[in-house]
Amino acid sequence: MKRLLYLICVVVFAAGLVSCNKDNDDPTPDPVVGTWSSDRVRIGGLPAPYSSENGRELDALTQFGINTSFVIKSDKTFTETDRSGGIVDDFDGTWEFSGTELTKKYSDGDEVSLTYDAAKNQLLSETFAVQDSLTNPTTSKLELVSYTLQLVYKKQ
Repeated sequence: MKRLLYLICVVVFAAGLVSCNKDNDDPTPDPVVGTWSSDRVRIGGLPAPYSSENGRELDALTQFGINTSFVIKSDKTFTETDRSGGIVDDFDGTWEFSGTELTKKYSDGDEVSLTYDAAKNQLLSETFAVQDSLTNPTTSKLELVSYTLQLVYKKQ
């Protein structure tokens, strides 16, 4: 009888140890959750003789008038305010994050993908093509030049 009582005590004690763990049931939030704002614009794809400017980063607000901020929420929704060019627009939608890619799905059906750079804690837009009139440093003539821009967002 003592053995049976001892065995029952051991089983109950073992069950108690197994049921107690230090695991936190709260999942780690995605690194993109938080408030982000437009910070700079990265230049690329410039042909010679302008190629020395490739990789240069310019202030998004003072150089381009871009002033966008968005809040990525843990409930998989986001809100965004764009104050570019003197106009204020508000947007909302849902988001997904996989690997390093954040996809924002706006309520109007548009989608925007951003790449998360963990080392710099930045979000990078896809590059987009632009054209501008630039003065050739060799000939001093004004020329239409094609190149790319990329928006860089920083976490607040």
